[in-house]
Amino acid sequence: MKTGKSLLSRGISAIEGSVLNLTDFRWLWSSQTISAIGDQVFPIAATVSVLNAGGTAADLGLVLGARWLAVVLFALVGGVWADRLPRRIVMMVADLFRAAAIGVVVIYPGNMPVPALAALVFAVGAGEAFFRPAESALLPQLVPSERLPAANGLVSISSRSAAVIGPGIGGLLVAGFGQIHLAYAVNSLTFLLSFVCLFFVHEPPRQDQPKTEPFLRELGDGLREVRSQPWLFACLIAGAFMLMTVIAPEEVLLPIIGRREFGDDSVFAASLAAFALGGILGAIFAIRFKPRHPGQTAWMLGLAFGLIPLALIFPVSRWLIIGAYFIAGAAWEPWAIWWNSAVQRGVPPDRLARVTSVDWMATFALMPLGLALTGPLVARVGETTVLIGVICCLLTISFTVLRVPGVRDFRLPSD
Repeated sequence: MKTGKSLLSRGISAIEGSVLNLTDFRWLWSSQTISAIGDQVFPIAATVSVLNAGGTAADLGLVLGARWLAVVLFALVGGVWADRLPRRIVMMVADLFRAAAIGVVVIYPGNMPVPALAALVFAVGAGEAFFRPAESALLPQLVPSERLPAANGLVSISSRSAAVIGPGIGGLLVAGFGQIHLAYAVNSLTFLLSFVCLFFVHEPPRQDQPKTEPFLRELGDGLREVRSQPWLFACLIAGAFMLMTVIAPEEVLLPIIGRREFGDDSVFAASLAAFALGGILGAIFAIRFKPRHPGQTAWMLGLAFGLIPLALIFPVSRWLIIGAYFIAGAAWEPWAIWWNSAVQRGVPPDRLARVTSVDWMATFALMPLGLALTGPLVARVGETTVLIGVICCLLTISFTVLRVPGVRDFRLPSD
């Protein structure tokens, strides 16, 4: 325990000395942290709303998939506008839109029907599709290149810290007190507070002036940039299949198996919190450890996700499931930090938001399909068969993508 605390202290101290003294980054980071807490309350409330209404795995997949469907449909559009307009303004508008969308369910009397809830989740996902590309492209405008890993690490730490706090708040409000509407209200408020923080961010003038070319041409520029770097293109395709065949089934089956085997939603909320807590340690590790081949190391660490389906196949203890999520979270965060830093360095600034939006669109393109198909597939072949298939897909995807030139280093071989 003492060693863990020492590592945490050294990691935080290293970050404080490099990026937290940048005022505009501090406001951006505060905005991201506050909204991230609300983001983690929202899926807890939405999931429990569906289950309390007697919803099936298919209903839950429909509601959860609506968010990713919106991301897929609007991510490219959001990326183009984030390269055209001041990125801070795009983020502020997205915050207000999401606060208003969630406000609808706050004032809705009683339990919202599943189709209406899915529409609400879709609207929130649409706002996210504009917010995330703008956020990713704004960060390197506020932080020097050599400090990007530290900045991305701090963002990851705050996101994962929020993912510990958020499920705790959501679980307390929803499972403890039955206050689903209050949970939605907390989420809406966090977007408003994020808007206020962004108001104080000073976005520096861009050396690359926003373009006025036709929309489709700008969109094509972003797609061509991705295709020009095989490692980038291969990782996006692999990520899309990973989310469809690995993450989506785990996301649908965790709350169902947890409630059936242990009688409540505590395992669901605790597992998400454990994943986030592991992510904090993983982020600190990624900041301090500089692997020779970051891509190879990242994909090998990702094999830890295979522990989750194993724990769900054999749910002999709630702690087995929670522990599997903790380890997976610790393995995931280095992947995210090394990947984001590589993209921010390797893509021209005037195309960064569009490439980030392609990243979001491509990565999550198949997620709604995976969420929607999990329920019918489980009904046809059973949970155990589906979870074994998850492990097989994880191994196949991870070892296949590493054969593409540049993937093991997250950059072109000639760089």
